[in-house]
Amino acid sequence: MDTKILISLLNKLLSADVFLASSPKDLGSLQGKINPNNLFEEFTADYLSGFTGSMNEKTFYELINTMGERLLMFRCEDGCIVIGPYLKRVIDENEITRRMIANRIPGYYLNILKTQYSSCAVLDTQNICDIASSCISALSSDAIVSYDFVKTNNFETPSLVSAHRDDGDEVYENIYRKYEVENDLIFKIEHGLVDDLKASIKRMKALNRSAIEMEYFSTHPKEAMASLRAMARMAAVRSGLSVVVIDGIMSKYTHLMRDAVSLQESERLVESFQLEMASAVREHLTHIPDCSPFVKKVAEYIVLHYNSELTLPEIARRFSINTSHLSRTFKNEMGKGFKEFLEKIRIANAVRYLETTDMPVGQISNTVGYYDNNYFTKVFKKITGKTPRDYRASVPGNR
Repeated sequence: MDTKILISLLNKLLSADVFLASSPKDLGSLQGKINPNNLFEEFTADYLSGFTGSMNEKTFYELINTMGERLLMFRCEDGCIVIGPYLKRVIDENEITRRMIANRIPGYYLNILKTQYSSCAVLDTQNICDIASSCISALSSDAIVSYDFVKTNNFETPSLVSAHRDDGDEVYENIYRKYEVENDLIFKIEHGLVDDLKASIKRMKALNRSAIEMEYFSTHPKEAMASLRAMARMAAVRSGLSVVVIDGIMSKYTHLMRDAVSLQESERLVESFQLEMASAVREHLTHIPDCSPFVKKVAEYIVLHYNSELTLPEIARRFSINTSHLSRTFKNEMGKGFKEFLEKIRIANAVRYLETTDMPVGQISNTVGYYDNNYFTKVFKKITGKTPRDYRASVPGNR
């Protein structure tokens, strides 16, 4: 197998750094790139040298350091091929700072790490393994090339995380991948990444389920889906979303789940629940800045009841405050008035319905709190630049 061709293929297909480590000098260069100033003990040249010496043939190894950077390594005829460093997802400055604090890394390294992470590819581990396997098979004289997979976190050794592989390999791989996808799904709900969440849900649905798991899903759909609902709920709690809003969404879908009559309907409801929870988190993070507890409560009340006939005097009465004072305080702290805030919440939800359902535009208008379809269209176009029908037509898959 031509190692140079393999490296070139992987580099182009993954759009990531791929290189051959055949000597201590190569590992020293890798340390300088992924571990500047020896910030992480596990990614030093000595550590990597010891690790490569313990690697088995035909095994993919994913190494993860304390900051979440990853390498995927495997043996070849000329030494060891290294893919990375890469990340599973984009890491923003706030998260970099949190991880630095957790790992007691001095603050003056922040800019170094920001630059380092901004240059990292964002890749899915399973996708890397699939592409690498395909490339190796294409260049190998063997008809079938099969690789094991070992994941190591921080200072764990391969023997601690490697699973014995036998006829149940496929079951093990599916279980491992399931937890990877679930963690990805939780992260996206917690951060209100609605569009990315849709992709995670598709990945979750694409996982192969064992016969036992399928039987359980078929006979206990409500119980089987409860774990996914619980994960979404905890992710929303960690985001800082009001428990009142969370409880409102939970109650709504609990009632709907009771009436579900098929596995397909249950799955559809759980998907909708996760997307609605992520949307609520997004609204919370986007529309509710750091403001006083009182204004935050008012904003959360609007987010929760956006589809009812809300008026500023009604909210003022509910919170026992003068209407003018509420209007002035709300705008000063939120940066926008009550009407503008409510419109953006309603239109954001209308956009979600247009993208994820085939509900008629008139029904969506009523669902988000507009009972005059013409007025709904006017507000929608003012905010998005398109009419609801034009917006739906522009969504990929609806053309």
